[in-house]
Amino acid sequence: MFRDRIQKQVYPHRNNTASILNYLEELVLINAKEVGLVPISEERGGYQDLEVGYNRPTSLNVPREAVSATIMIEGDASITNPTVTRTSKAEGTTTMASLVIRFKENGTAPTLNSGFGLGNNDIFELVGTENLLKFLVIGIVRNNIQVLRIQYYSTAQNIQRGRI
Repeated sequence: MFRDRIQKQVYPHRNNTASILNYLEELVLINAKEVGLVPISEERGGYQDLEVGYNRPTSLNVPREAVSATIMIEGDASITNPTVTRTSKAEGTTTMASLVIRFKENGTAPTLNSGFGLGNNDIFELVGTENLLKFLVIGIVRNNIQVLRIQYYSTAQNIQRGRI
């Protein structure tokens, strides 16, 4: 009965209630951990190896149909345990952390001391087209190039519509 009520209401700025229901169904599947994501092929730019240099803001080359990505960080193999030294002004102590990159998803560039830090061989998920487009990353280890191994995903709905 609830579904009938939704179909009778027209969503503002859209004429096709079926696509709205498909979108809602996709959200329910994602929320239930039955992710309806499909990897985008390499031929369509769905997999990339992105080099990130020291303190050089770098953005992603996002395929048009991408809605999320899995990203793995790989550093220079000759550096077995890269560390960054940071001094805490409040405590006056020095701490060591195995961070190799920093990133932000809000469109502003991270700095050596600001942004989310991740280490070598960390894997993380980036969800949402807007977050993919605004993502910026820098390397924070001098004389070292980090490589982001990126697999982009689209939704099953995009496949049904022939977009990928």
